[in-house]
Amino acid sequence: MRPSPAVLHKTAEAISAAKRLRFWAVPVTAAITLTLISGPFVAGNDAGRAYNTWPKMIDDWVPPEWTAAVCTPLQSWRLWFEETAVVQFNHRCLAYTSVGSALALFAYSTQLALSPAACAAVRLLPVAVGAQMCLGIATLLLYVPTELGVAHQAGGVAVLTALGYLLHTLRTPVVL
Repeated sequence: MRPSPAVLHKTAEAISAAKRLRFWAVPVTAAITLTLISGPFVAGNDAGRAYNTWPKMIDDWVPPEWTAAVCTPLQSWRLWFEETAVVQFNHRCLAYTSVGSALALFAYSTQLALSPAACAAVRLLPVAVGAQMCLGIATLLLYVPTELGVAHQAGGVAVLTALGYLLHTLRTPVVL
C-alpha cells in the first residue's frame, strides 16, 4: 500500500512548500526533458565527433550554421534536426539551461520548509544534471569513445530518474 501524500508532508507548511516548489519544478522539468530529447539528435548526427572542442565549437562561440538556421527558420526548419553544428549547439545551450535551472530550483528550495524526502530529491537533481553535463563534456573532448558515449546515455536515464523522484516527492494531497 502506498503512503498517502499527507504522510510524506507532515505539516500544512510542508504541503504549501511542496506546492510552491512544484510550480517552479514544472518549467525545470520541461527544460531538462527538452535537453534529454535533443541528445539522440546529437548522437544520430555524430555531432560529438564533428565538434569535439569545448567551450567553443571549433573556433566559434556560435556556429555560423546556427545563425543561418535562426535567420530563416521556416525555410531551414530541418536544420534544427539534421545539421550537425545546429544540433550540437542546441544541445549544449539546453544543457547549460538545465544545469542553471536545476541549481536555481535548489537555491529556491533552501527557503522553503520542505519534507525530508523532497529536500533530498531537490538536492539530488542539480548533482545528477551537473554530473551529466560534465560527462558530456568529457565525452566530447575525448572524441566520443564508446564507453563514455554509453555512460552519457545512461546518465540521461539517471537524470530522468532524479527528475521523476523529485516530482514524486512534491505530490500533495488532493482536496475534494
